Amino acid sequence: MMHSSNSRANAFQTLVGIFLHSANTPQTVIDFLARCGVSISSNTITTSLSNLSQGAETNMQRLGKTFLAAYAYDNLDIDFKQDVPVIERQGDTLVHLTTGTMLPLHPKVALADLNCSDELWKKYYRNPSFKASDAPSIAIYDIHNIHPEQQHPSGLTRRDRFNAWKFRSDLVNFGPEYFRKFLTKLGDPEPIDMIPCSQSSQVPLRTVDVSPSTPAGNAEALDDFFRQSGIGDGGLGREKVNNRVVLVFGDLLTGQHVRSLLESLSEETTPWRRLQFVVFVMGLFHLKMACADAIWRIFIQPKGSDIDSNALMQYISQIRPKETGKFKLKPGFRRMHEIIQHVGIVLRLDSWRIKASQQNASYSSLEDFAKSSPDWDTIVKLSEEVTKNEGKLAADLDQLRGCNDAERDKQRENNLLLAQYFLLYEEISYAMNHGDIGRVEDCFLPWMYIFMGCGKHKYAKEMRRYLENVHFHYPEGLR
Repeated sequence: MMHSSNSRANAFQTLVGIFLHSANTPQTVIDFLARCGVSISSNTITTSLSNLSQGAETNMQRLGKTFLAAYAYDNLDIDFKQDVPVIERQGDTLVHLTTGTMLPLHPKVALADLNCSDELWKKYYRNPSFKASDAPSIAIYDIHNIHPEQQHPSGLTRRDRFNAWKFRSDLVNFGPEYFRKFLTKLGDPEPIDMIPCSQSSQVPLRTVDVSPSTPAGNAEALDDFFRQSGIGDGGLGREKVNNRVVLVFGDLLTGQHVRSLLESLSEETTPWRRLQFVVFVMGLFHLKMACADAIWRIFIQPKGSDIDSNALMQYISQIRPKETGKFKLKPGFRRMHEIIQHVGIVLRLDSWRIKASQQNASYSSLEDFAKSSPDWDTIVKLSEEVTKNEGKLAADLDQLRGCNDAERDKQRENNLLLAQYFLLYEEISYAMNHGDIGRVEDCFLPWMYIFMGCGKHKYAKEMRRYLENVHFHYPEGLR
């Protein structure tokens, strides 16, 4: 039976009706399906949407007025191909919107942690009473010591221990079937600063008919989002912000626009009008995209990068022979992400094969190694040895490159660099996915240098700004 016994609660038909509305289904089709008992009527759909909108507005203001929520937003471009051209925009069917959502902060966050807007304003360099002498002097060495290295019995650094775990993980998950039995012993790499696990949720905001491509557009979008959530300067029933701060998440370009906006509004007389309470936070997914793009710029984009028989493009031509042209031009994030993962796994399994053959010359493959039934302690020991060996060679790259060309093995040097960058990508991806913010920050430093080396200076600057703000400028609660 599609109909409920309660004539006022036909859940299936309601869901179908709302779906038909969202898919812009013609009116005649909706009327036909309603008469068949599959959907609710057009009038009922309109009433349902009105009730849902009222409920959504209540949820937005209920969460917003607690101030225990962060805001995240990005551009949304829709191409209305059947739109009627007008003089103002002839032939332009692309509409630029801004979509946002509210993210409840972690349950351990207290309102007192956000009560620091005035303190941040005193430290802001555009504040008329700000003194440059009061600003802390932060050297790159201070940033290196944010997460100091601890001595470990294995003699491996924190990054080397993660790499050894990654070698074991690849062998257990993608090596011969024999190694699957060690899945229960694999475990996770040691955390540095793990965010306590909690159920996450979000409250979507209404899309704003504004393009966030300028500081003014961002100001209009933020004002609309704050109005939807019921916060403001105390008028029109909006909860006054007072001394609280509001976290705003976005991509790198959004951050630039927000900072430009805050600079231009710094002459305003009230905290609300100068958006003094807004604290921008860089979205990490866009950073992950930048990491993948950096690897593309280094190993694929340069002319002649595919001459080496062990070059990344040579591996790509084997596993994706029909897409080599796309990888040379503009592969996009998803393709690069999968290539980094798949090629990295193959290279690490090949390192296992070489290490096993060094232990016993009769092991010509990983299958032969598996037939010897190595125990878990042996696997751990070998993974640490592989990591030490590759880490030492990578550390000696500068010295290797300083030798005469006749003494150099350039293919080996390139492979070492490729393997190290792939492991760095795996580490920051793992840290993001598992909430280890300490490891994410620990990965910032090598990626900052990589970004500067391949021309992505804005990302390098943004990462350093984040580390300085969180660990040297922000008060403990906001930190």
